[in-house]
Amino acid sequence: MAEKFTQTLTRNDLPAFLRKLADACEFAPEYDFPDCTKAKKIRLAIKDEYGQLTVKLKVSAYADECELCGNCECESKSTEGLPPYSRLKKRMATSFKVIFKSLHQNSIPPEEAVHDFITDSRLMTKYPGNGDQLYAEYNKLTDTLEEAWQQNNLQKFHETVDALNHMKTECHHNFK
Repeated sequence: MAEKFTQTLTRNDLPAFLRKLADACEFAPEYDFPDCTKAKKIRLAIKDEYGQLTVKLKVSAYADECELCGNCECESKSTEGLPPYSRLKKRMATSFKVIFKSLHQNSIPPEEAVHDFITDSRLMTKYPGNGDQLYAEYNKLTDTLEEAWQQNNLQKFHETVDALNHMKTECHHNFK
């Protein structure tokens, strides 16, 4: 759930506000300020309106409860106990983007992103009607990806990520 915060400041008050924002990202915030410690996304807009600065802050929570628990009875769970397909795909897009960018900038992707992508990939292939023909091949690539990661074989990991990207493009072209 996103939390919004709006405040009007003078230009002289802006540095103190930004320090307060930095503190809210690091520690528990004061009562009148949004909690940014576990934010997934923070949007900050500052507009000068006739000498007054309007500051708008929007903080999106890192993950809602339903994504984290496996045994809730909430409406957002599908009947098979799987998370909604659209949420799963958004999570996969985010983790894959981080992995892909890291590799193409010659750096090692974050372990959490790799773990989440592999876990979500295994879940994705349990949904019927979304490219079932490619699931067996996709699962093999996911296994290869996990194996390469565990063996610290970044060359093979990189090649597998590129193969997954190609397969994703093909699948989305044919099934979306």
